[in-house]
Amino acid sequence: MEVSRKLQRGKIDISMNAIAAIAGNAALECYGVLGMASKRKIIDGVAELLQDDSYAKGVFAISTSKGVEINMYIVCAYGVKITEVVSEVQKKVRYVLKKTLDIDFSAINVYVQGIKNIE
Repeated sequence: MEVSRKLQRGKIDISMNAIAAIAGNAALECYGVLGMASKRKIIDGVAELLQDDSYAKGVFAISTSKGVEINMYIVCAYGVKITEVVSEVQKKVRYVLKKTLDIDFSAINVYVQGIKNIE
């Protein structure tokens, strides 16, 4: 599925993977975010950090009747206030996506899959 925009000179199609990559990159720039995690946890309940090139596995963009909804799965650093980190991720992702793609999003959901100690 993709998002289409009609302009004077033609049409632009934006794939959900492109939206996920932009959102994942924006989230990693936020303080307290160590990385993206997979939607599914490993058997023992520990979230696995994804590599830098696989943002699409930790970010899912879904087109709904209300607009585009983004679900993000992150791993936070130990000792940070999780509510502040999640709030900043939502603000940053919304700002970057609006500035880059000029699309309104119905929801940006951030799920914390784990907390890791930075050593």
